[in-house]
Parts: sequence; structure tokens; C-alpha cells
Amino acid sequence: MIKSIGLIFLMLFFVQEPVLKKQKLTDYVSMEVSTELRKMTQQELSAKFLGARIPDVAMTDEQSSVEFTITASPTFWQDGDVALLKEFYDSSIPNLFQEIDFSQKELVTINEKEFAAYQFDGKPDAEGNRSAEERYTYLLYTIHKNGLVVISFSCPPYMKSQWEPIAQKMFKTTKFR
Repeated sequence: MIKSIGLIFLMLFFVQEPVLKKQKLTDYVSMEVSTELRKMTQQELSAKFLGARIPDVAMTDEQSSVEFTITASPTFWQDGDVALLKEFYDSSIPNLFQEIDFSQKELVTINEKEFAAYQFDGKPDAEGNRSAEERYTYLLYTIHKNGLVVISFSCPPYMKSQWEPIAQKMFKTTKFR
């Protein structure tokens, strides 16, 4: 009997929800982030974003399976253009993935800021990379101070049940300055 109770407590200990900690990630955004994520090393950044713009924030888990990034870039879009921005990404995201299955594709408001939000499972259409693996992806697009801001989270399918609710909680805490 005592062994059974001890086993139940041990199982509950290992199934605990990850802790989210509020962080100022950039000069323009803060949010609560899972304490299971760490900043990518320079070597990881160089390997993942070879030939591409390095994100303002890039984090991963200890196994380097999860990817969380925030990128801002100058844009011609205006603050009120998020609905138009969504129409643009509605047609361009499917061109970047194979076998895409959307679970969310809508405008959302988070902390008084409008976003185009996308959640889906899909295999990146990596030209010349036949080993591209399917990923669960959660994207938020918005305009902030004449810049396009993309907040992105992705993980392999076998980690989706663990990370999807965490990513959703993290994204709901997004605050712009």
C-alpha cells in the first residue's frame, strides 16, 4: 500500500506542468517562456539559420528538438493591415510546406494586439533537403512600429502532445512595448 502511494506521488512529480517565467525577450516584446527552453548557442544558430537572417530570439530545449524564435524586420505593412497580412500568409504558408494540416488559421487578439495566428502539422518543403521532417508549428504574425514580427514555435510530432499546450500558454502572454 505504501509503495503504491509512493509510486503515485512519483508519477505526479514527473508529470508536472513546466514552469513559465516572464522574460523581456527583446526591446519590443516580453512573454512568459517555458523554463525548459534555453538560448541557442552560436553554433546552433549558425547551423539552423545558414544563409538566413538570424532571429532576434532563438531558443530550444536540451535535445535541440524544439525551436522557438522571434524575428522582426522592416516592412511596408501598416499597423491596421493585419487582416490583409493574414490573407497574404493564407496563400504563402501552404507553399512552404508539404502535407499541411491546419488546426488554426485566424485573426486573434492577444493583450490588445491583433495577430494572424496559424497552427498546423506539416513537412517543410526544404528544396534539396529530402530529410525534412514533419513538425507541429505555431506562428503569430503582427505589425509593430513599421516592422513585421513573426513569433514561431515548432517541434516534432512525437513531442506535440507535450509542447502544444505550453506553446499556446506562452503565446497568450505576448506583450508588446
